[in-house]
Amino acid sequence: MPVFLSAFARLQSWLSPASDQTLSVKAPARILRVAGPIIEKLITDDKIGESYRCATSHWFRYDVPPLAYYHGTMSTCVISGPLLEQGKACRPTGAIIETPGFDVRLSPEDAYDLDQQIQQAIENTIVDWVAEYHEPAPESLHPPGLTVDLDPLLDDTAPVLHSDSSETRSASVKIQKRRRSTSSSKGGQHV
Repeated sequence: MPVFLSAFARLQSWLSPASDQTLSVKAPARILRVAGPIIEKLITDDKIGESYRCATSHWFRYDVPPLAYYHGTMSTCVISGPLLEQGKACRPTGAIIETPGFDVRLSPEDAYDLDQQIQQAIENTIVDWVAEYHEPAPESLHPPGLTVDLDPLLDDTAPVLHSDSSETRSASVKIQKRRRSTSSSKGGQHV
């Protein structure tokens, strides 16, 4: 019977798309603070809402919640939750690898190791792409000289020492911090 009701509801929504439904959700406040905005984005009736629904459609294919979903051209790897506490470390519950002719479930340790390998491969690919297609940022945007701590500049009333004189002036304009390229310990340049 529920299958027929679901099919009838879908048919009714196609035949009369103007009829809106009401969704009532009852949950603890701490959960609604996080889930409420997600629900609002999922039910938005525009291209953005459709994108959110497509991006989360794989959530319901699996018995347990996916923590990470890696999708290749022919294969997928789903790192399964919830996280398991093992001492000070957290491990995923497991993983599911789906590839043509081969599906396998991994143990928490194997899932963690595979997740780390995939994340490192993604990081390497991104860093390589940036290095190949973009020139590195200049080392310094300011000439050498007097250095100024940027944190007080964000406060309009904080005294600031300007390099053009030795007097202290009040900063009238907020200065935004710029991200500079840094070398990571993994070897590579991030922008």
